[in-house]
Order: sequence, then C-alpha cells, then structure tokens
Amino acid sequence: MDLHLIRHIFAKLALLKGCNINPPVFLVFSFIIIPPFSAHANPPCWLSNLNIEHKQIYGVASTISASNLPPLHFAKANAINNWLLSEGQTEIKFDINLTTIEKYDLGGENLYFLADYQQKNKVYSLVSTNPNASNTSQACAITSCNIQQCSPSWICEDHSEQVSFISVAAPTIFANNQIKKIIDNSQSIANTINRAKVVGVIDLLHSDTSHLTISNIQQRYSITDLSQQTNTITIGEMCNDKGTLYSQVTLNTPNISAFHNWMDQPLLGNILGVVGYAKGQTSTGRLSDLLNVAVRRGLFEMAKTKNINVENDLKLTSNTDGYYSLMSKSHQYTESIVSAYIADMKMKINDKLQPEIFIWLLENKDKS
Repeated sequence: MDLHLIRHIFAKLALLKGCNINPPVFLVFSFIIIPPFSAHANPPCWLSNLNIEHKQIYGVASTISASNLPPLHFAKANAINNWLLSEGQTEIKFDINLTTIEKYDLGGENLYFLADYQQKNKVYSLVSTNPNASNTSQACAITSCNIQQCSPSWICEDHSEQVSFISVAAPTIFANNQIKKIIDNSQSIANTINRAKVVGVIDLLHSDTSHLTISNIQQRYSITDLSQQTNTITIGEMCNDKGTLYSQVTLNTPNISAFHNWMDQPLLGNILGVVGYAKGQTSTGRLSDLLNVAVRRGLFEMAKTKNINVENDLKLTSNTDGYYSLMSKSHQYTESIVSAYIADMKMKINDKLQPEIFIWLLENKDKS
C-alpha cells in the first residue's frame, strides 16, 4: 500500500476522532503482503523444470483451509512426501509444524526447503537434498504444450542423456494431486515392466473362397505385476495444456537410442528388444493411459518372442463347378515371466491428429 495513502487515511481518522458521531464509525484496514514474485511477474523457473542443476521437487497446498496450521506447512509436508514417492518410498505423517523449519531429516539424509512461492490460491514449496541451489530466484514464463506441433520437442522425442518418457496428469480438485499423479503414473509404468507374468492368446481366422476373402484376428492378454519394487525417478521439464500437466520423467538409465535405430531394429546385439505401439484414444481419453497401453503391448510382444505355442488347422474344399473354400485357423498361446526396461520413447501425431506412441523395451535377462 502506498505510504502517502496510509498517511492520508490516518489524517482523516484523526479528524473523525474529534467529532461527535452517532452511531460510531468503525474503520477496517486490510494489509496485503506481497509475495517475493509479484502477481504480474513470471513465476519461478522451478515450476517449469525441476531438474535444472540437480533433482528437485515441489509440494502444493491451497491457501484456503479449515486447519489452524498455515498453508505453507501443508505445502512443505506435500513436498516431503512427493520426494519420498519419487524415490520409491512411502509417505509419512507429521506431528510438528513445518512452517518455519529449513530442513527435514529423512533418517540420515537432510531434505532442504529451498524456496516458497504463492500464486493466486496456491502455495508451493521446493525441496532437494542439495542445499546449494542457485536457480530458485530465476523467473520463467510457464511453458505451454502444443502436442500437434510436438512443442516442446521432448514431448515427442527424448534428447536427454538418460532414458526418459512423458507422464501426464489432468487437472485435479486438490492442489497437490496433479504433481503427485505425475509421480504415480511414472511409478506405475516403471513398476509394470520390472517383472510381470504375461498370459496371452491370439486367434487368427482366414477364409478364402471363390467370391470372398475374410481375415479376422483376436488377441487377449493379461499382465500381472510380480514385483513391488519402485524406481527412483526425476521430474524434469514441464508444460501445460488447458490445465493438463505434461512432464518429462527421467530414469537412472543411460540413453543409448542415439546410437541405435530401434524403430527398424528393436534387437540390441544379443539383448531381446521389442517396440510397444498404441494410437488414438483410450476409454478414459488420457494420454497417460495410452502410454500404459503401449508398454503393456510391448511386454506382450516380448512374451510371444520368448515363448509361444502355435496350433494350426487348415481345411480346403472344392467342387466340379470350380468353387473352392480355404479356411485356416491359428491358435497361439503364450505364458512367460518377463522383465524389461524402457530404453526410449517416441510420439508423433498422425494425419487424423491422433497421438501415436512407440516405446522401446529391452529385456532384463537377470529378472526374466
């Protein structure tokens, strides 16, 4: 509030005090505390990239709460638990007020609160195990996504030094749930490929007659996770499209795709490799679910490559009038324990403006 305006208000208050006013007049003053970043300035860069120098993560809380604890306490609590989830650990509860503390002991390792930021009705708190962050005061415009134009480029293709894929989260009711969903979706994909039992059936029917040719294929498969192991993930660049949050998620695996054309040759030396593919829309309409479909189809392809039983049945009939009918049936069955890791991912938009996702999976021979 302008200092001159404050002096002017108090001068009027002094004049009113000397007057006999009935009923009395009550003046209510409301002082606004300006956050470190003004409402018109760009937000901090860590809202668009959480891996600028080293791994960071944030927590979010609403400024509207029925609790006696300040919103910053809940933002810090969510930041700690988001960090734990990204490290493959479980959430914890807090019996202390986190508002004023500068670090939190995670059982021998300190998690430091690097910065806070308030925007509209949300409070953000940034944490890292590295206390020497130099980028917390830098401001950046929030990046917008344009999937049709593959902008930013990491949405469609990985150019990082480590293997990464995208994770997507739709708008949520609770402030922290969107960034938490980014973590959960990433862990779900990573956990599915750790070690899974794949059971699948493919039935092919081909009928060829003098007048008509018909082919039909049906496949059914189920994938059961056999491992509860979770991976350490790092959230990198982020962008926003109509409230939906897209994030580049990095795994601790070196990126080898730059040296191998896996789209044409998924095998890597003597390592079994497959490409999972999915396009269009899932029943939920979520891109994150389409990614999961591509991963599961890739695991099914890997299971078929490792072990498949095939039963064929062929029947040919003909008569003297030249009419013939050729019918072939094929029943394929697979049941395998497979383990893989994501080696790369690409996405493109086809002529119908549908996303097409390709995921390269390489086998973990030690776990299969």
